Amino acid sequence: MNYFIIPNDKNLNIYEDNLIIPLDNFSIGFDTYFTIEEIESISKEKEVSIVINKFLHKKDLEKINKIKDKLNNIKYIFIEDLSLINLLNKEKIVLSSSHIITNYESINYFYDLGIKNIVVSNELTKEELLEIKEKTKSNIFYVLIGRNTLMYSKRKLLSSYYEHKSVLGPLLKEIEESVSKKHLIIKEENSGTCIFDKNIFSANYMMSEINTFNFIINLNNMTNEEKEIILKHYKEENLSDYINVENYFTKNKIIYKVGGDK
Repeated sequence: MNYFIIPNDKNLNIYEDNLIIPLDNFSIGFDTYFTIEEIESISKEKEVSIVINKFLHKKDLEKINKIKDKLNNIKYIFIEDLSLINLLNKEKIVLSSSHIITNYESINYFYDLGIKNIVVSNELTKEELLEIKEKTKSNIFYVLIGRNTLMYSKRKLLSSYYEHKSVLGPLLKEIEESVSKKHLIIKEENSGTCIFDKNIFSANYMMSEINTFNFIINLNNMTNEEKEIILKHYKEENLSDYINVENYFTKNKIIYKVGGDK
């Protein structure tokens, strides 16, 4: 198994290689972003990948096309927008469509299209993950630890709400959802708004059974205390002994996910 860490600051000396860093102006939902010049410099010293996870418009594609030659030293490019498949090097592309890649048939379909690196949804049971492990040839990535993104909108939801109410308010806000009573983190940026689960997801308890996957540890939207604990214990199956984590989806099948009703 390989571990890939998404840092939440620019002090990269504390991390090993296999970093995934968000590309400034082309990613959203992170605590810090890196310019293409910073990424070029970092890639000379460390093995790094980048994230491009915004919804893109034509003008964004034109900008990416202008800088793509600067990505030669990048290991992987994690993308969400499928328009990038025909623009970037397919060998470097890792398709990372939140909530979408939920079964081996989808993975094999993209494999036939030449996309052989895939982030599989972590809203799957252990049994579903083992089926994917058995029935695919792709290079599978899996978010092992992180605060899961529940929603992303290009709209500035908090600003719009405050304007409607004629009040001022923060662009980072925790709320309790009225029906489920779940605690959510709402984070507005220039590019839009993300909503995260307040619970920290972790599937460490089953690491040895899905050990052919590449594991992603996302430190964004963590407190300093949470970050320190995770960095110390992220390779251990008993992470839950050190920090409160949630793994509901790995133990309960969700039939309404994409492709789940077939």
